Amino acid sequence: MTAGLSRILAGGAMLSVLLTQSGSTQQQATERINGDWPMYRRDHAGTGFSPLTQITTANVANLARAWTYRLQSDASAPTAGTGGPGAVNSQVTPIVVNGVMYLPTANRVVALEPESGKERWQHTVTGGAPSRRGLAYWPGEGGNLPRIIVAAGRRLIALDAQTGALAVGFGKQGEVDMVVPYNSVPLIYKNVVVVGANNPPGGGAAPGNARAFDARTGAKLWEFNSVAQPGDVGHDTWEGDSWRNRSGANAWPFYFTLDERSGTLYIPLASPIPGAYGGDRKGANLYGNSVVAVDAETGKYKWHFQTIHHDLWDADPPAPPGLFDIVQNGQSVPALGLTTKSGYLYILNRETGQPIFGVEERPVAKSDV
Repeated sequence: MTAGLSRILAGGAMLSVLLTQSGSTQQQATERINGDWPMYRRDHAGTGFSPLTQITTANVANLARAWTYRLQSDASAPTAGTGGPGAVNSQVTPIVVNGVMYLPTANRVVALEPESGKERWQHTVTGGAPSRRGLAYWPGEGGNLPRIIVAAGRRLIALDAQTGALAVGFGKQGEVDMVVPYNSVPLIYKNVVVVGANNPPGGGAAPGNARAFDARTGAKLWEFNSVAQPGDVGHDTWEGDSWRNRSGANAWPFYFTLDERSGTLYIPLASPIPGAYGGDRKGANLYGNSVVAVDAETGKYKWHFQTIHHDLWDADPPAPPGLFDIVQNGQSVPALGLTTKSGYLYILNRETGQPIFGVEERPVAKSDV
């Protein structure tokens, strides 16, 4: 009896996969080919949409657990930031490429058979836990075989997708020191690996810049200044020298999105630090609380849209924008939707950054601090 792969449910201790027994063998084979989930949000546009049709409203009640896989570590020592011995507070979205499932656990990266949960390989990550949110797949090029790329604190690690061994041609024996840690999922476009920054809070901390590395060699390709530096667009939004050694405005969210037609990468950026006091950073403080569009291969600035000028409430956009097209006045318009912690949804032209339906800007009550 065969079964089609359904939705993946990740919890603190186990990865559970639900299967349904309906559907013809031919349908199941077709869905196996089309059912890959090759990146965190399935596609660069961030749609999170699967074309699978085997599970429907008519048969979803028949789903049953087929297998589980332990995400915890067998080690007795606590894993940093997880809250207990060998535990993991997993937020992972596994990826599936060519019928193989890849995901990080508390202390290792694994490749599984999606239908059975059987482990194909595992790579133990020492010196810090791999990202609890996910990882990325690079299809390879020339003599370079496909790779799994995962962040682990300051380290960006590349593994052979077939064996789980370190990709020795990447950085130093398969690892690159990113200097500033990143706790989420890299985005891969062509041979470019884009990461964000989870810089520690407090004044004088490292900048929260998005950065890119070469998927083949690990060499650094570009870095985008999230706090506009002298000569950058928006530098004049920092009064005096308030831009110096300014932290925050970091690309901390889970992921990025990208327009494959134009090669444009969209970076959501957080609030400047300190967040609740702005007396030492008068001005709009670009690119805090913004979505910034850059060229994915060079990091060159294209446009920005700031959702809050001079934020004091930590109401930054926590997720990358979703990309879609809308019809306006009979014409198709390339659009994106950006959500924020304030609850507003901004719909912008993704080629220009201009609001499609307009935005009403309202001042807030001024503080007497």
